[in-house]
Amino acid sequence: MDGRILAAVLVALVLLGILALMAFAWRRRVARDAQVGPLAELPDPRPVPSLTVEVLYVATSKHDQPLERLALQGLRYRSRVTLELGAAGVVVDVPGERPTFIPATSIVGVDQTNLTIDRVVEPGGLIRLSWRPVPTVIADSTFRVLEQADRARIIDTVTSLIPAADAGLRPTGTPDTVADITSADDSTPPPHERA
Repeated sequence: MDGRILAAVLVALVLLGILALMAFAWRRRVARDAQVGPLAELPDPRPVPSLTVEVLYVATSKHDQPLERLALQGLRYRSRVTLELGAAGVVVDVPGERPTFIPATSIVGVDQTNLTIDRVVEPGGLIRLSWRPVPTVIADSTFRVLEQADRARIIDTVTSLIPAADAGLRPTGTPDTVADITSADDSTPPPHERA
């Protein structure tokens, strides 16, 4: 066999092996994140939004761990999406997926960031929505606005939805689980801030 053909076959086998490992890793991540539990059901009738905006959905990651993707149902793939914001919460409508409903009661915070898995942009270029898919987990979903004027409108609308119980929590530095949250008057620092 010609040396060039052998080299091409070896390269093809290595590439196929890498693709197989990537597919295996993605399937394991999806199976792992399915254990988070079912997300909130979209109410019927669908909530009437006070603000509807087209944005780019970037990713959902573990809270304050922007490089640790969460493959939650309906939020697995980057896409152009419609965000519907209203008193009931936020609906993320990804084409080809079941709409993801984030109830207002599960929203922890909203701010701006410049980095998440697979994406680094200018400072404040991404909107980060921190929320609880289930009571024991906090996730960060990131979005990139298409129109700069929408940035403040989204942040203001989401801020108005944050429950009073979470008003003292800030997205940056809050713990990954509800069990780690300390009260505002507790002098013991949260576990992630202890030396």
